[in-house]
Amino acid sequence: MKRGGGIPLFYTHAMTIYCHQLGIIVEFSYCISMNDGLPCRNSIGCYKERTDIVAILREKFTDEELRKAFSDTPKSRIERIIESIKNEE
Repeated sequence: MKRGGGIPLFYTHAMTIYCHQLGIIVEFSYCISMNDGLPCRNSIGCYKERTDIVAILREKFTDEELRKAFSDTPKSRIERIIESIKNEE
């Protein structure tokens, strides 16, 4: 991670969105960490109308981390649900 994770508190707590993959409302902080600490591959599409998501991701992650997050094979919906349940425990 870059620069000690300098995302303003507003972004991590105030923004929520309906996740089409999970079928529930999730916080922004989940969207940018749900992929083994990396952002969801859909985060750009989900947040592009609400904020400068690309700038936020570039602030928080290295280029290599972003390549990994957005170039790997996506997880299935059931894999994401199971992962979300494990994270809640």
